[in-house]
Amino acid sequence: MEEAEKRLPSGRLSSDDLIDGDEEVPVDSTTRTGGIFVILLLAVLWLSAGFSVLIVVLSLLVMLFLHELGHYLVAKKAGMKVTEFFIGFGPKLWSFHRGETEYGIKAIPAGAYVRVIGMNNLDPVPEEDEKRTYRKALLRNRLLLASAGSIMHFLIAIVLLYILLIGSGVKIDESQWNVREVLPNGPAEQIGIQKGDEIIAIGDSRVSTWGDLVSVVSASPGENVTVEIVRNGQALLLSGVIGLNPDSPTERGFLGIARSSFGTIREGPVEAVPESLAQFGVLTKETITGLGDFFSPSGLTNFFSDVIQTSEKPSPTSGVSTNAGAQQEGRVVSVVGATRIGAELTSSGWAGLFIFLITINVFIGFFNLIPLLPLDGGHIAVALYEGIRGIRRKRYHADVSKLLPLTYAVVFILVLVGLAAVYLDLRDPIAL
Repeated sequence: MEEAEKRLPSGRLSSDDLIDGDEEVPVDSTTRTGGIFVILLLAVLWLSAGFSVLIVVLSLLVMLFLHELGHYLVAKKAGMKVTEFFIGFGPKLWSFHRGETEYGIKAIPAGAYVRVIGMNNLDPVPEEDEKRTYRKALLRNRLLLASAGSIMHFLIAIVLLYILLIGSGVKIDESQWNVREVLPNGPAEQIGIQKGDEIIAIGDSRVSTWGDLVSVVSASPGENVTVEIVRNGQALLLSGVIGLNPDSPTERGFLGIARSSFGTIREGPVEAVPESLAQFGVLTKETITGLGDFFSPSGLTNFFSDVIQTSEKPSPTSGVSTNAGAQQEGRVVSVVGATRIGAELTSSGWAGLFIFLITINVFIGFFNLIPLLPLDGGHIAVALYEGIRGIRRKRYHADVSKLLPLTYAVVFILVLVGLAAVYLDLRDPIAL
């Protein structure tokens, strides 16, 4: 859960009605107007940005809904009281009441939230509802509630991986690629690189994956290098100069090649089960490593240095770079960048959309588990601390007011990183 307004879900799960059994409150004219407005917004998005963008946006909204549904269902099952379940923040566009909960859509599609009463000692609750607060729930229910959103993301990723594995297959072996295309009169052609070549090393840097190549080329603009390749089974040494990417506002290397497709893994319905879990494990390792690298002091320093360098350079002549040297491996993207990348992948087919959704679900799932408020991981950390302090003694309740300075600092950093990422995605988009 992303912010103070966001409170975890609650209530009792009915066997005949997943939401509540109470009669729905009649929808007023304002609510109808809001619903029409939402439909019009989606229509405008479709007409202005294209079908792929619309599909990606709807997929992200469904993903947000499922995240909050995870919180909601756990809270209901645990008997907590849920008062709100909204997609978006800000002004209310459309809503309805069912039982004790209000469901709806708000104007800013930057997230979603479920409000559960009594999340901490700072949340005032009527005396008659105190027994149904989050803070009064058993430790196991609080832990499950706080982690339910991330668990939902992981389940989505595993299910999509399974579908891909038994369908078109998953392209995962990044070492199995070669040069598919060489830009005419580009640096690669002048060096002597040809279609079908396998690039083994550039200078003293070994190249195993496409990401390795991107990193080395990006960091070597204008350098005279030795390129080791394999052509028709024979190792060759070439030499030449790495070019300077004309479309990037920062000085990044440019080679001017396109890659072939990666190797593909396809499994039967039974074999795909363990393979889905194995590929999820690979993504888990890469995501945790990436998050650790980015939020390290050096990672944040490099990120904001890139922002400053980009702001000091003239705008690129084209909107999106189309070469390896222009891509910045490991850079965090904003919603703007993610939507563009997702739309680009989706335009290649449903497999591309699935790959995008798998990646972003794993990332958001682990990002939310960072043990700092207001993220879900912060609620997990507080619950564990309370549980440890309450061992063999009276139930302990943490004073969340002591964490407010740290929480505000975390929110400030996340907002700053988010705005900077939006700026980079608009000024210097990452190419696939």
